[in-house]
Amino acid sequence: MERIAHIFQGKLSRTSRLLILAVAIALIPSVILPVWKITLHAPQYPAGLEMVIYPNTVGGDLDEVNLLNHYIGMQHIDADEFPEFKFIPFFILRLLGFATLAVLVGRVSVAAIGYLDFMLFGVVMLFDFQGWLAQYGTNLSPAAAISMEPFIPKFLGTTEIANFTVTSWPASGAILMAIAGFLGPVILAIEWKNIGRAAQT
Repeated sequence: MERIAHIFQGKLSRTSRLLILAVAIALIPSVILPVWKITLHAPQYPAGLEMVIYPNTVGGDLDEVNLLNHYIGMQHIDADEFPEFKFIPFFILRLLGFATLAVLVGRVSVAAIGYLDFMLFGVVMLFDFQGWLAQYGTNLSPAAAISMEPFIPKFLGTTEIANFTVTSWPASGAILMAIAGFLGPVILAIEWKNIGRAAQT
């Protein structure tokens, strides 16, 4: 515990600052890049249909996807229906701010607060995304032209729905944010090692 306390009270090493700077640079494009892609393949759509989720909106073949959803009684997908789009870019920029501040002041505590804030945001958004999928897949209108059993697509992986194969994977923005998240334990390991070296001298 004493060693952990020393880490969080101490100054960041030059290596850690450079890694955090890399995090900050990686996060800049993630504000506008797509974070998730959902692709639908079926015999009648050999090229596939794609729904692309950005930090602040939904794009891709959304009109065609909504037309298909209408036939099975699924709620119309509209970016305005998701209040999350109003604050997701803010949280990404907030982590960018924490990373920049950590580099400037060189304090482990600032970097740790920013990292914990980011990880909490990531976990909440994944649960929220799964909630979206559950809501849209299970609240089907009984008056729909095509009757089918409620379903919940996987937020990560492949789901078979009628004659459609639906795949859902992170896009470039989410990959950049994941890289930023993985650098947190790397930086902690570096600082842990540095404290150990300092204790031996």
